[in-house]
Amino acid sequence: MDLSLNQDQELIKGSVEKFIIETYDSESRRKTIKNNLGSDDNIWKQFAELGWLGLPFSEKDGGFNGDLMDLNIIMESFGRGLVVEPYISTVILSGSILSFCPDSAIRNKIINNIINGVNKVSFAYAEPNSRYNLNDVSTIAKLEDKQWVLNGHKSVVFGAGQSNYIIISARTSGNRYDESGISLFIVESNNPGLEIQDYPTVDGFKAAEVKLNDLKISADSLISKENEAYKIMKMSRDKTLVAVAAEASGIMSKMYEMTLEYIKTRKQFGVAIGKFQAIQHRTVEMLILSDEMKSLASMAALKANDSSEGNKSIYASKIHIGIGGRKLAQEAIQLHGGMGVTEEMEIGQYFKRLTMLDTFLGNSDYYLGAYSKIS
Repeated sequence: MDLSLNQDQELIKGSVEKFIIETYDSESRRKTIKNNLGSDDNIWKQFAELGWLGLPFSEKDGGFNGDLMDLNIIMESFGRGLVVEPYISTVILSGSILSFCPDSAIRNKIINNIINGVNKVSFAYAEPNSRYNLNDVSTIAKLEDKQWVLNGHKSVVFGAGQSNYIIISARTSGNRYDESGISLFIVESNNPGLEIQDYPTVDGFKAAEVKLNDLKISADSLISKENEAYKIMKMSRDKTLVAVAAEASGIMSKMYEMTLEYIKTRKQFGVAIGKFQAIQHRTVEMLILSDEMKSLASMAALKANDSSEGNKSIYASKIHIGIGGRKLAQEAIQLHGGMGVTEEMEIGQYFKRLTMLDTFLGNSDYYLGAYSKIS
């Protein structure tokens, strides 16, 4: 299998890497997090100008028709640069949902605004008791007097406090665990029926609890076909998992490189600790884990559209984040000693982000169970 990049992909890789090196320094990231902003608007505008916000969207929707390998390239670099902007929650997860929904005026308008960097969007699907199951939906939507009325509670909605719109999954028929009977609605975040409790996550990103209290929206706020949203949600989740695997790959390779550099300079008994055989064995294991993640991420991107084989590749990459990623991250922290857990050392920030990626959209235990069910 030829995994070499074509000319366009080389250009994408070069532009992202150049941006990370020249513009996206750790001090700016820390400032964004410290100011509780969620993202830097100037950085987001540059993403739009560089075409990254439009990359995953089709030409019909005004995008650049990028495939999953193109997305893999961007996300791996974002992982290495520890980019805090809500690219996954807005462009990939919410953007995929909008892309898979049927044409409508509001859908087309919001996609265009995402591509141009005007709007940020979040997807509210998880509920306090739903774990990671997309079909476990207790939020209710009823059509009353040509208006939808929604009631429920959505948990850990990434970027909701900074978004202009929130996509909400709600049950329009059936029972709590049914795959059928789920519909998707788009809501402006300033709607008085929304109660958004914003908070920072451990990795410096932002999330929120979103409560719907007799939320009233127009009939055209239904963006999926009524009762038929589950397939859209699953396809969007799987596409997002491909991006998550690529980001994890970038983080793991960067953590390995940072650790390798550190053990060359850290001395004990007058000798660099990298000279000790036990340390060398541990760093070699880190390299193997990092290379495995890169291979799994590439495989997920290449096979995502191949029914059961695609599911296996995607789930395997997510499982490795939780098992291999945890092992590599723990080794990196331990080899940095006490310095590894301080705020001043970047290695700790990478550790936190990798930990969050393990639980995002389902942890390794969840996907081990899902993998075992694939025939």
